[in-house]
Amino acid sequence: MLSASQYDEFERTGLLRLPGAIPDVAAMCDRIWDHLLEERGISRADPATWPADGRMSGLRGVGRHGELDRIGSSILRAALDGLLGKGRWLEPRTWARLLLTFPNRESVEWDVPLGAWHNDFIPFQAEAGLRAVQLFALLNEVRPQGGGTLGLRGSHRLVAKYADPAGDGPHPRELRRDMGSAHPWLRELWRGGSDSVCDRTQRFMVEGAVLDGIPVRVVELSGSPGDVFLMHCDTFHVAAPNCLDQPRIMATNVISRERARNPGPI
Repeated sequence: MLSASQYDEFERTGLLRLPGAIPDVAAMCDRIWDHLLEERGISRADPATWPADGRMSGLRGVGRHGELDRIGSSILRAALDGLLGKGRWLEPRTWARLLLTFPNRESVEWDVPLGAWHNDFIPFQAEAGLRAVQLFALLNEVRPQGGGTLGLRGSHRLVAKYADPAGDGPHPRELRRDMGSAHPWLRELWRGGSDSVCDRTQRFMVEGAVLDGIPVRVVELSGSPGDVFLMHCDTFHVAAPNCLDQPRIMATNVISRERARNPGPI
């Protein structure tokens, strides 16, 4: 069960961390590494076998292994009950869509990324309220600048202001256009500029901004094995490079609220 302060944090920031929410993540990591060795020849003990650009895709098979179903722990389920309503959210077919980012040997220095910032399109529902939550489960230690996803705290509240309530949902491209036109801070975060020489980490992760009365700041999803971050579905986020010496191993999924059913004939 979530506390009042946890509800408040999620409402204000669009993010909530659940420390140690998943048990026995070491066994999950072992299974992932076994799969990588068997299917790709990628060895945990030999960084020379890791992809040089850090990117890895095609991991749906390992996500279906039973060990990873433990991501749906009692702690996580209770938190989803609190945010989406008990019995009101849809059980996923699999709890794990893997996010695996190896150290990028081609990059020189970590920085706040440009370009790929987005929110996930989740259609509006007839019933008001939170439509979905995206979870990010840390299966190994994720240190700062080690590939953890970046989220823009408070951005879900801006989306609520700028999304067309008469439309079918908050479209990322339209929101970026409209919100970026209204706020140079966002435009610089997303697009930069030829004359921009600012320290992006200082400007966007330390200083932040207040836009339309809403505090916003870029945060990095980092922490200990077994931690879970829950993110409001309208929160803007982006993948980040891994400039450390160990892979980032996360699992993600979008958990949606069940649509209200139409009443039958009376």
